[in-house]
Amino acid sequence: YGRKKQFDDVGADLLKEMVADVFLFYSQTFSENEVAINSVDQIINQFNEPGGWSQCFANIYAIEANIPQELDLYIPSAQEELYNWVNGPNRQFEAAFRIIQSGEWGQYDGFYLMEGDSIPVKNHWLDVILSQVEDNRPFAILGAKYNGDKWDNFYEQIPLSLLHHINGNAIYNTSHPLMERLVGQLEVEAPCPYNSIPYDYRMSQMCVEGALRIVPELAPKIMLNEEGENITLSNNTDMFAKWWDMHKHETPMKETPAIHNYAATNLIPRHLGPEYVIHGAKLYAPWNPALTKITLVVSEWFYDRSAHLLKKLDEKDHPFSQVVIMLPNFIEAKDDYRNLTVVPTRAQHRTGPDFMDLCEAEVDTEWFMITNSYHQVATHVDLMFTPGTFKPVCPFTPATYPFCFKFPYCKENVNHAQKFNPGHNKVVLDFDMLYNTKLRNKFCKEWKERFGDEGQNLYKGRRKKKFKDGKIAGPSGPTGTSYAAFLFREKKDGMYKFTDRSLYGARDPFIKVFAKEEKEDGMSEEEKHLRELQNRNLTDTDCNCKAHESQELCEGSGMGCIWRPLFESCRPPEMIDGGVPICPSTDAPTMAPTEHDPLDDTEAPTEAPTKAPHTDPWYASLFKTHEHEKDLAKEKEEEELVKAERERKEKEARELEMLAEAEEEAAEAERKAKEAEAEAEAEVTKDTTKTNATSAETSENTAATDGAKEASPAVVEKNLDSETKR
Repeated sequence: YGRKKQFDDVGADLLKEMVADVFLFYSQTFSENEVAINSVDQIINQFNEPGGWSQCFANIYAIEANIPQELDLYIPSAQEELYNWVNGPNRQFEAAFRIIQSGEWGQYDGFYLMEGDSIPVKNHWLDVILSQVEDNRPFAILGAKYNGDKWDNFYEQIPLSLLHHINGNAIYNTSHPLMERLVGQLEVEAPCPYNSIPYDYRMSQMCVEGALRIVPELAPKIMLNEEGENITLSNNTDMFAKWWDMHKHETPMKETPAIHNYAATNLIPRHLGPEYVIHGAKLYAPWNPALTKITLVVSEWFYDRSAHLLKKLDEKDHPFSQVVIMLPNFIEAKDDYRNLTVVPTRAQHRTGPDFMDLCEAEVDTEWFMITNSYHQVATHVDLMFTPGTFKPVCPFTPATYPFCFKFPYCKENVNHAQKFNPGHNKVVLDFDMLYNTKLRNKFCKEWKERFGDEGQNLYKGRRKKKFKDGKIAGPSGPTGTSYAAFLFREKKDGMYKFTDRSLYGARDPFIKVFAKEEKEDGMSEEEKHLRELQNRNLTDTDCNCKAHESQELCEGSGMGCIWRPLFESCRPPEMIDGGVPICPSTDAPTMAPTEHDPLDDTEAPTEAPTKAPHTDPWYASLFKTHEHEKDLAKEKEEEELVKAERERKEKEARELEMLAEAEEEAAEAERKAKEAEAEAEAEVTKDTTKTNATSAETSENTAATDGAKEASPAVVEKNLDSETKR
């Protein structure tokens, strides 16, 4: 409630027969935190001013949960290891429930828990919420399930208890017997591993366990005690089932359209529906054609596969003012593009390999995007821009082990990017990036200087290793990730707003419609025959709910797909925990089906967004909303420290190696010097021996002249000894 302007702009005229009070609830103790005291005083002073939002409420109170600072924890990064990583929010919710229930501050039927990132977006929001409370009685919890679409890529893997849980920003009935039991159980579980589940999700787990007898799984490390032994939890299934049977007839958990929970999902105004309050949304501006002209580049390998994309283009809500079709030089350009779309379209014959299309496409507009002919443009290309400054919003995936480094292609992609910007840690999909044409040109110039005009030096020095270890799974040409690294190095990243897709999600601008054909086009004849023998049941369509872009096609797919009216998209159905997905996951092929130099073959995934990698528990990042980005900053700082330590050790190793090489060179020089000295001494000795031999011969002749006919053995031995000494 601190930002008075937001509430005054929206307005809330309270119904005369209803009364609502405001509670400012601090998790710790006010007297121990001067900042908290000053913040609350400022809000209360605003309330006491005439007019403004204060007229919507009867009273305002400041209350506290008195959680010790060392126990007021919220550490998402430790959720797989620390059982009390979310202890602060869990204990604060229990305290809120008990304080309101106690009647100490007045007689209340319940309370609306409204976190700071819950924003009213329509007039009379409070009136509507209060009327919803009256219309939906009786209930235990009234609120919203997750209303966003960032879970759709892995919807079938989500536990039912998470899919159907009412988010914590909800109305709680303090007089309902089921709520009393659920909160009591939370209090009992505070010292045990179940405390590792946020309170709202844990209450849903209890209900699902009671209704379907599905016992939730916890992170393995959390299930170990201090001695490293497994903890045995009590079996509460029968108790939860009894609770559920007592109240299921009245539907105790209810939804209201007045509140939508987006859990840090990126949105534009088009995505807003009937809600009056949105929670956890990142709201951006849509594309403005008056400000931004965008070209679409389409990589093609055949005569008319891209015709499907062009025929459908005019039906789509897209930002493209031009289309460039990149063709092989042996394919004749079509002369009837104007019959396929009203968007000006031209062909360009590539002069190099297809993986260089990103750099070789001739683009006239300031911005462009790229896709290939195995895709079509999505029904809504929801490009997002920051309000006011109008910077493009670009999703990225963190370059960490769970999301990237355990996948060889991604690891190699980041390695290439770090040649431009050491330490680069953002993976940007080629099809997600909105490229600035001038910066693309500078980037490609440097890329070619580094790796060669056709990437021939991309894996320089690793050719022999390829023959030994097999293929290197990595990109053959420039990528969106390397382009992003170039931007950061050149301090041009400020032209964009980069957002973490693992936290805020992202929508595919292009939908793959020819997945089977893409795989087959990249196969040799031998591989095609082998595939036919292995799988004689190939279908003409792909098992992909996302490919159905109308309600009719989605609901008539025969796969149980569910239509989302708000986002006009199709998602897979939910399933019982541990079930088999309707679409089996397969390895993704390379982007290009053409045959390259075998040394440059890759096993890269397609550049279109597919299923995001994840760790167990899969929902690890869902609780990392923007209000807790300091945890992400801490993680980044720790990664940088680790990186700095690694670089320090590598530097020391290099210095030691250089020192060893220097010592070896010095030893070699010394050895050669000694050899030269020994050779010189040997030469001197040889000359001396020759001189001595001549002297001996002269002495012998003289002795003969003197009449000495025979030399004494003793004299000869003495002379030899003298020569040796000399």
